[in-house]
Amino acid sequence: MAKTQINIRMDDETAEMARQAAATRRIPVNEYVEQLIRDDNEHLRAVFMAAAQEVLDEYGDLIDEIEGETGL
Repeated sequence: MAKTQINIRMDDETAEMARQAAATRRIPVNEYVEQLIRDDNEHLRAVFMAAAQEVLDEYGDLIDEIEGETGL
């Protein structure tokens, strides 16, 4: 996978926390930040998919009915 370089500005305290967390995991800071972003996005996707499934479970029959009436 190709990598793109970006710059992130943060206060000194946050930067040090990132360095320490990365060092604890024995990975570079950029890899640590990448993991945080991926984990956050995966979590949001899971939350969205669960909510979408709840809508389908609750209103799926109504949606099917409406689609049948409109020919969608």
